Amino acid sequence: MSPSIMTLDNKKRRLEKKQKRTERSKIFQPFRALGYITNDIPFAVESRGQDYFMTTSVGHNFQTYNLAKMNLLFVGPATDNAITAMTTSGGLTYTACGNVITSYKRGREVHRVVGKSNFSVFQLIVLGSLVAGLCDDNTLKVWDLEKDELYMEIEFGNDFTVAAMIHPSTYLNKLLIASTQGTMQIWNIRNNRMIYQFKPFGSAISCLVQSPVVDVVAIGLLDGTTLLYNIKADEKIDSVRQDDRVTAISFRTDEEQMMATANMHGDVALWDLNHRRLVHIMKGAHDGVVSSLVFLHNQPILVTGGADNSVKQWIFRKENVVPMVLKSRSGHYSPPSKIRYYGDDGHYILSTGRDQSLRMFSVYRDSQSFEMSQGHLEKKAKARDIRAQELKLPLITDFAAGTGKVKEWDNVLTSHINDIAGRTWSTKKKALGAHTFIGPSKTAIKVTEITACGNFGLMGSSSGQIDSFNMQSGAHRKTFGGAEGHSKPVTGLATDNINRYLISSSVDRTVKIWDFKKATVIHTIRLDSPVVAIRYLRDNDLLAVVCDDLGIRVIDIETYKVVREFWGHQNRITDLTFSPDGRWLVSASMDATVRTWDLPTATMVDIFKVENVVTSLTFSPTGDYLATAHVDNVGLFLWANRTQFTNVPLRSIGDDEEVQLLALPSLSTADSDDEDDEESDDSESDAININDESGTQEQLTDKMITLSLEPRSKWQNLLNLETIKQRNKPKEAPKAPEQAPFFLPTVAGAKPTFMLDPTEDGVKDDEHRSRRLDFGTLVTETDFSRLLRTGHENDKDCKCKVRDASQVTNFSVTFVVTDFVGYTKSLNPSGLDMELRSMPVDGELTSMTYLLEAILFMLTTRKNFELAQTWLNAFLAIHGDLIIGNPDNDTIHTLLQHILSIQQEEFGRLSEKIHYGLCVIDFARKS
Repeated sequence: MSPSIMTLDNKKRRLEKKQKRTERSKIFQPFRALGYITNDIPFAVESRGQDYFMTTSVGHNFQTYNLAKMNLLFVGPATDNAITAMTTSGGLTYTACGNVITSYKRGREVHRVVGKSNFSVFQLIVLGSLVAGLCDDNTLKVWDLEKDELYMEIEFGNDFTVAAMIHPSTYLNKLLIASTQGTMQIWNIRNNRMIYQFKPFGSAISCLVQSPVVDVVAIGLLDGTTLLYNIKADEKIDSVRQDDRVTAISFRTDEEQMMATANMHGDVALWDLNHRRLVHIMKGAHDGVVSSLVFLHNQPILVTGGADNSVKQWIFRKENVVPMVLKSRSGHYSPPSKIRYYGDDGHYILSTGRDQSLRMFSVYRDSQSFEMSQGHLEKKAKARDIRAQELKLPLITDFAAGTGKVKEWDNVLTSHINDIAGRTWSTKKKALGAHTFIGPSKTAIKVTEITACGNFGLMGSSSGQIDSFNMQSGAHRKTFGGAEGHSKPVTGLATDNINRYLISSSVDRTVKIWDFKKATVIHTIRLDSPVVAIRYLRDNDLLAVVCDDLGIRVIDIETYKVVREFWGHQNRITDLTFSPDGRWLVSASMDATVRTWDLPTATMVDIFKVENVVTSLTFSPTGDYLATAHVDNVGLFLWANRTQFTNVPLRSIGDDEEVQLLALPSLSTADSDDEDDEESDDSESDAININDESGTQEQLTDKMITLSLEPRSKWQNLLNLETIKQRNKPKEAPKAPEQAPFFLPTVAGAKPTFMLDPTEDGVKDDEHRSRRLDFGTLVTETDFSRLLRTGHENDKDCKCKVRDASQVTNFSVTFVVTDFVGYTKSLNPSGLDMELRSMPVDGELTSMTYLLEAILFMLTTRKNFELAQTWLNAFLAIHGDLIIGNPDNDTIHTLLQHILSIQQEEFGRLSEKIHYGLCVIDFARKS
């Protein structure tokens, strides 16, 4: 295919991708996904020099890791369909998405071929310029990606259903293909001819791997048997057996002769090939199917990957055949059930899921994510001969985290399903804490809470009793209950910043405000429906209450009144959260919608729908992202808050409006590139983009104060120029350069010139006289002074009316400032400082008068307001003593009085508007 055709095809695909781009809501835009490591598609390992690189599949993307540090290098672009097969060769990554085969180089697409029929490729092998794929329509297809065509196709009969294939070492143009009938065939893909067929092995073949020995392959069967088979002699060398289906095989290539086999239960068996015996079983290496096993070449390191969304490196010590975990990367392998941002910087998200784990995810660097340790479970499981998963704590139903005493003691408290105990964790140690809290009622714990100070942990039980424990010592402090307490299970707990009161909710349709020190009820708020959950914003004393009647009520804790009610969800509300500024309330429901409610206006301002129901959501403390967790998805998804970087006009949205269905964020952020930005809404198109020169107006109205849009540093550095010069002053005097040799010119590129001899022919007297310096024709006026003078002398329509505080005075300023201001804007702070210091000084202070006239004109027309302030400050700092020393110059003093008058008037008007806006915002926040 010619390069021009490839370019056209790439442009066409980019155009189609742009048309299919993930849309966004008014406020939230898909950003990226977290917590995906690998899935059941086998990963590929490739060596480049001394380094090994692993490429894993994660649905619609692939990721490449450096195995030396186990750090993520890059994420491939999102594909239209899920990846069904993957391999690497020659620095390229090959993926199959259904019937589409694509090759990438460092995440950039190189070649693509699309099958004509409807099929799905489940295994790929690269053979030079050819790519062979096993398809689910029981065919073997070979493509030439460079020519973008199908090279050959083999159709198998009903008695041979393809299952796996390999390219045997030294077998040129040959493929060994296995079937679910337990037989194998060798095919020559050059002449499309079957060379040999093996006899059945008595069970379906599930795995096929080339051994380090030529002509010998390892065959994994469905019944758990692994055969070492010589395909040239057609004879079995040896066989081993483990429990259930063999899913992966690998051979160690250093001095130890070892084979590793994995099964569908997550176990890895290690076999000594010299002595033909089982060495060790890595029981529970993964929580689920082990999809990949790879021994690094000539290294005692085994890399394993499983469907449990984890990749591990195991190292073998010479003195011990039992491997140890060297490095690992993992995420949830069951959907998260609850997520919350941890800390005030928005760096980490704390999450728990149905995999009985508590994890911390980093929003910025995936390598900083980790799982909280629950102790030496592998050692205990080995002693009891059980799986480590069986020793984990019960499923976590709720957790609370605090940062007040993170360095001193445990700072996370969890409750577990049908468990009477709450357990503490330490984010500093990344492990389970020292205390287990059990309340006097000894009933199942439903909710937990940690005070802002970090000293107390609170647990609400199914009996309606609330117990307080000391997080440092683990001692029980007090009980909130009795006759005035809740009569049914507690569904929510919250405390204020200084432990004045405790807020609790229950299924008994009440919200109670407790005195934290006395453990007595201050007030009880009765609602019309059982309370499902509560969210409390400590900064403004607002409590959001979710009830069974699908309504959200906002209660002001100071007045104990319901100040807002939001209705609209069509199914059970799963979670809700406040924005950090307290203006929005974001809620998710089983109706698969995410709604944003504006508290000051009591209206819904944003809504979008997703394919998978949101189970939990949390807002970043910095307001940058909204994080969500979804049903049937093991990752966490970040949605960017568009109001942080663009002007978003918000209006009330009715229930009758169409709800937009959004796709979940992908692992890569390519869909949100600026070059593919979607067109704005109709309401946004009317707004003027101040950064677009074609749409920028110099001044919307002459009554507005307009800034210059120059960088802040340009005028701030002028005000602090002396400090900057002192800071940048060299510590020692510069050294003179070494003297150049006498035969080299002292100036680069200098050419010798010679004086003309006036006695020579052709030399005129004026040529001789031109070499004399004429001081009368020497020009010392700078462009700065010239533009001031020229603008004053050119009598144009530039008359300014100066308004004084006591009387209105018409002061005629015959001055054109356009060229002067444009030139002065182009000067850097040092250049402008030099121009001000080198202004010519005469008896009438003419140049200084011209400059004050220009500043007066800028203030009167209200343009470049901040530059006028800065230039005036710098001018008075330099020449203020000279102006004071000339009290008889009425012109310059009159100008200064007019400048002071208009400055006070304009700044007073601006200050009044600012204070009015602040008062309105403060009133809206408190109301």
